[in-house]
Amino acid sequence: MKKTALNVLTVIITAFMIFFPEKSILYSKQALGICYEIIIPSLFPFFVCSGILVYSGFAKTLSTLFRPVMKPLFNVSENGASAFVLGIISGYPLGAVTACQLYEGAYLSKSEAERLLAFCNNSGPLFILGAVGTAMFKNPKIGIILYISHIISAVLVGILAGFYQKDKFCAPKSRITNVDGSPSEIFSKVLANSINSILTVCGAIIFFFTVSGIVIGIMPFSPPLNAFFSALLEFTGGIKRISLLPLSLNLRVIISSFCVGFAGLCVHIQVMAVTARYGLSLKPYIFGKFLHGIFSAVLTYFFLRLFPQTVSVFKMRGAALSGGFYFSSMYVIFSACAVLLIYFVTLFMHNKRDA
Repeated sequence: MKKTALNVLTVIITAFMIFFPEKSILYSKQALGICYEIIIPSLFPFFVCSGILVYSGFAKTLSTLFRPVMKPLFNVSENGASAFVLGIISGYPLGAVTACQLYEGAYLSKSEAERLLAFCNNSGPLFILGAVGTAMFKNPKIGIILYISHIISAVLVGILAGFYQKDKFCAPKSRITNVDGSPSEIFSKVLANSINSILTVCGAIIFFFTVSGIVIGIMPFSPPLNAFFSALLEFTGGIKRISLLPLSLNLRVIISSFCVGFAGLCVHIQVMAVTARYGLSLKPYIFGKFLHGIFSAVLTYFFLRLFPQTVSVFKMRGAALSGGFYFSSMYVIFSACAVLLIYFVTLFMHNKRDA
């Protein structure tokens, strides 16, 4: 049945591309532009850095720090802490990539990796605080509300994911250690894995962006439904459309919060492409992202009731706009510095204990 459904779907997609060749080429070019201008510059360096952190021993420090939290709260070995932290700081789909790297290194069991995928793959602060809050809704405080709702929802999903195959914890006895080899060997391995990951992600974006663009373009949806379905397929452009709808501000923000939490099918296909060779079940991941969207929307609703927001009908000046991106960038910098500070303090304490 699965193969039959896949074949039918493939035939339909091929027919769309044959009947709408101009749109197919146009959307493919647009997707290539997105990959060239946004995806590769923003994600590839993070892919390399996350791989180095996993294989160089930094992830070991994170696992030590999060040992009291990961197993009791999420039913996941402390080895999975690096995927959760990097997923919060960096954004889609780095959390999933790191989780797969940990599973490949036998630092997580299969059931643990599947639980971790349900809540570690999250949107980053640069997108929520800068792009959504400041650029789209012209109000950085809206970005803060969305990001706080997003992170709390990820934790809630992680707690519920801990009940998935609860009796199959089976954590490997291995702990994260430094990889035997010179820094150049580690970098070479990480670079090869990162290139493979970014090519996989870009390929998924180009294909799905093209198909979704053709399908949405021929469907007779109203503007609100068009924007919502667009966000469910590819949430970046969809949220931009939602922010421009003639609806109340609170409703637009709540819908956007759900879409950011759900992430969109384009992100899910990226995760599927990354995890395909590991044989991991994505059922908890898909269900977790749906719950993430619901939790985010509900929390955003209550936060907006507690802290009412308004948005100017006029365009923000360049200084105000850049200030919002400056704030979100500083958040990432401070988060990274905090993790590094904890790392060096822990390293100092370990050396002092050994002495």
